[in-house]
Amino acid sequence: MKHRTGHLFKRGASFYVRWTVEGKVFSKALRDESGQPITARREAQEARAKLMAPFAVGSEAEALESIVGKLEGRKAEMVKLADQQNPPLPITQAWAEFLASPSRPDTGPQTLVIYEYQFARFAGWIKEKHPERTALRDVRREIAEEYATTLNHGAVTPNTYNKHLNVLTMVFRVLKDKAKLIDNPWESIQRKRLTPQGRRELTIDELKNVCQNATGELRTLFAVGVYTGLREGDCATLRWAEVDLHRGIIRRVPNKTARRNPKPVIVPLHSVLRDMLSGIPAESRGEYVLPQTADSYFNHRRTLVKAIQDHFTNCGIKVHKTGVAGRQQPVIEVGFHSLRHTFVSLCRESNAPLAVVESIVGHSNPAMTRHYTHVGELAAGRAVAALPSVMGDATPEPPKREAEALLREISAIAESLTGENWGEKKAALLALLKAGTGDGQTAPEAGN
Repeated sequence: MKHRTGHLFKRGASFYVRWTVEGKVFSKALRDESGQPITARREAQEARAKLMAPFAVGSEAEALESIVGKLEGRKAEMVKLADQQNPPLPITQAWAEFLASPSRPDTGPQTLVIYEYQFARFAGWIKEKHPERTALRDVRREIAEEYATTLNHGAVTPNTYNKHLNVLTMVFRVLKDKAKLIDNPWESIQRKRLTPQGRRELTIDELKNVCQNATGELRTLFAVGVYTGLREGDCATLRWAEVDLHRGIIRRVPNKTARRNPKPVIVPLHSVLRDMLSGIPAESRGEYVLPQTADSYFNHRRTLVKAIQDHFTNCGIKVHKTGVAGRQQPVIEVGFHSLRHTFVSLCRESNAPLAVVESIVGHSNPAMTRHYTHVGELAAGRAVAALPSVMGDATPEPPKREAEALLREISAIAESLTGENWGEKKAALLALLKAGTGDGQTAPEAGN
């Protein structure tokens, strides 16, 4: 390092320093602050150190750069060796590894189909746009943002956009160790703000039109939806083992809550639906109440959805909402889920207790049930009685009144009885007692 620290030598009584830079030799006489030649070795060493200090700094920086370079080179060699022994996870194998991972969420088969489609869409895009990015760890944030941009700008709804990114986030999180990921490039991408676009209810005339013009399994499917309030998947895949015609109930664990809360809902069989199901010959009853519909739901979901939407359209019902600001895709306003909305609202309009409605439809909290509760076209208390006529093949049942509700009304009338209004109140009480429970039973006595 003498070419950087300098070499002392003496000529006569004075000290000199010699150094080399890029093959060239330089020398300089050492002098003190007064300009006099330095003759003492100790002073000469101090002067040499001061003179060569800039060269020493340069040497240190170069040394550090050399060390860093060697470390990076060594690191690259180690990474290359590790990749040879344990290759990084290719994007083409990522989905299979995700399915096989014990760390992935316990997702239902239908949901997995959607997840697979969304991941396959990303895999196809990166193969086309960035063929050099073959491993999962090659997907950096800039690539993730670029792909998210292709989903944006109205190409998909905000809800679909968020779900798509959430699926990719989940896959990368589950495969983080396997794919040797440093970070998850999808986590930092901002999700879209959602604007709820719920299905609207159907009027009674629309229900009649839709149900009476349906044929085959589609007619039964609509009947199940109208009279149970179950979701499309639960109606389409209803099993005979879940239908008790003798007891007059349907016992079903909703698909949506089956994994986190396998609690069944008990839905009373309406007389119209009970007659329809009883009319199916016993020898034709396999696993599913609607075998063709169940097959379409499991294997051709889009075909089933289109058939339902086409039926609404053929019945003159506008299924899409137009003129929604900021949306290129039309918003679905009417679909099979509209039957669920209508069922809940009609139940509430008939003064059914909120807890009863929650129990039937399987809502976990009153706030969700209230989301479905709107003011419809029928007067309170008459909605359920009008429902049977929507299928056009049964006589409506008179509305049944619960004994407890009847007692409350009788008690209220009795408490308001005075000497001036006793005639009017007596007539009201007699009318209630004569009506009974609506099915020929005598009303319970209010007391002795």
